[in-house]
Amino acid sequence: MAEKPLDIQRLERYSSMQTEYTLAIITDEDHASEVELEDGQTAWKSTLRFDKLYREIDPDTGKAFYRLEEIPEEQGGEHHLISLIAEGGRGAEFSELVQFGERLVTFDDRTGLVCEIRNDNQLVPRHILMTGSGDEKFKGFKSEWATLKGDEMIVGSHGKNAKEEWIKVLSRNYGLESINWHNHYQRIRDALNVGDQGYVTHEAAEWHPYRNCWLFFPRKISQTPFEEAIDEKERGGNTLIIANADFTDIKTLEIGQRMPERGVSSFKLIPGRTDECIGLKSVEIGDRTETYLFCFDLEGNVLQDDTLIGRYKCEGVEIL
Repeated sequence: MAEKPLDIQRLERYSSMQTEYTLAIITDEDHASEVELEDGQTAWKSTLRFDKLYREIDPDTGKAFYRLEEIPEEQGGEHHLISLIAEGGRGAEFSELVQFGERLVTFDDRTGLVCEIRNDNQLVPRHILMTGSGDEKFKGFKSEWATLKGDEMIVGSHGKNAKEEWIKVLSRNYGLESINWHNHYQRIRDALNVGDQGYVTHEAAEWHPYRNCWLFFPRKISQTPFEEAIDEKERGGNTLIIANADFTDIKTLEIGQRMPERGVSSFKLIPGRTDECIGLKSVEIGDRTETYLFCFDLEGNVLQDDTLIGRYKCEGVEIL
């Protein structure tokens, strides 16, 4: 009997009877990631935290909801990941987490580094992705979202400019292919009616193997050109994109109330309950950063309101 593809295996790790999950959440702290080691060496640090998520039923309404419970640091709830690889004096800016078979994989959006995480605090470099087609410039790929499709891992970027419209396809053995996704990104922009002057910023996407569709949850949506001060405070989106396999049929779905300063930085389908999702929303205004966790279903219902998990920026979540 043939082994099931990795995307199916990932979603069948738990059954619909499961009510308790362990979450892994990783930080991207930009400039704050630089640290000095005891031997005086400069390095870059990210925090990997673990939390518990519980699915419960409201006895009055019969409706499902999720509840987050933090694991204290002294009980193994927080670990530090150290990288010695940087670009332009920056590194360890990890923007996604994906369970790739037996491997937990993360992506540095500054250097293009692809790392396996082992033993909670060990980074094992496996690849370096380069910007655009990979042949244009000596610059790391700005990895922002990643998902499994079949036995491959698809890694994408913001999609705001031509170099960020390429995707990277990684095989189980880290073989690499670069594909220009301009048309797909353009169709998402068209579906959101941003026009020629506007933009859409992507940091969260999932391939749904049962529905055979793409789910994109843009972090920022704007009808006007990019201005950082306005982007930080006003462009957070709450619109989920549901697209067929070739992006020729796209639907949009509003999820909860839009909070203009909060944008989705990662989300995942919940194994065993693949109509339900967990996600992160990030705030980044000057030096102020915050991260919220929320849950929703693919009918548009909010299953957990935004819950503050830290006054720092997290951009990757996975269910272990």
